[in-house]
Amino acid sequence: MTSKDAADEFWQFSLEVYARQQVADLCLVLQDEHGFDVNILLLCLWLAQGEGRALSQFEIGDLLGGVAALNENMVWLVRDARRWAKSWLKQAPDLQAVAARDKLYTSLKASELQMERQIQIELVRCLVYDGQQQGQSLDLSAQSAARLSLEAYRAAIAAPEGTAALLTRLALKTLS
Repeated sequence: MTSKDAADEFWQFSLEVYARQQVADLCLVLQDEHGFDVNILLLCLWLAQGEGRALSQFEIGDLLGGVAALNENMVWLVRDARRWAKSWLKQAPDLQAVAARDKLYTSLKASELQMERQIQIELVRCLVYDGQQQGQSLDLSAQSAARLSLEAYRAAIAAPEGTAALLTRLALKTLS
C-alpha cells in the first residue's frame, strides 16, 4: 500500500469514528484539557484496528515532532481564529452581519479541516522510514494494541494518570 493510500484510509477512518457518539467530545477534552493531538489519538486507534499495531513512546515522540511545525504555525492559529469567530458570530448585530460572519467562520472551519488532513498525511509519512513501517505488530487484538499505544502517548506527553480512563473510553467507543 502506498503512503497516499494509507493516508486516504486513515482519513476515512477518522471521519467515520469522529462522527460516532461521544468520540468527538472525548477527543476534544483530551486535546483541550490535557494536550493530546486528536490526529495522533486517531492514528493510534487506526493502527490498532487495522493492523493490531502498537506505537511506542519513542515513536509517539517522533510523530509529535514530525507535525509540530504544522500544528504550531498553521493548525492551532486557524483553530484559535475559528473558535474566536464562532463567538463573534453569536454577537452579530443583524442578519446581514450574521451571514457575513458565518461565511468567514465556515471558511475558517474548512481551512482547519484541510490542515488536519495535511497533518494526517504527514503522520502517515512519518510512519515510514526507508520503506519500512514503524510500530510493533505483535498480532495483538485491536483493544490491546490501542491500550498500549494510548498509554505510550500518555507517557510521552506526561499527561496525568487520570487521562487513562478517558483514553480507555475513547478506545471502547472507537473500536467497538
